[in-house]
Amino acid sequence: MDTGASMVAIDQERVREILARFVLPEEIERFDTRFGLDHTGDPAVFITFHVKDEAKIGREEIRRLSSLLSEITSALVNGGIGGFAYTRLEQAA
Repeated sequence: MDTGASMVAIDQERVREILARFVLPEEIERFDTRFGLDHTGDPAVFITFHVKDEAKIGREEIRRLSSLLSEITSALVNGGIGGFAYTRLEQAA
């Protein structure tokens, strides 16, 4: 049995469950997840939240979106996903 592949499958389901708890703000167009290893070789999920091109992003929006990403990261790490979560914002293409 390949335990590495099993861990990734378990992580993906748990990540989906946790992310489903959050209501994303209208500035976020979509998000992508990628599972792999981080720079230390440990299991990780990398989540990119894509900000709509037309979104008006000022200081307050950055503060609010950064706070949301911090909440999501904490929920994932404390939610037993079996690795670390890395979140980031990116302009939608």
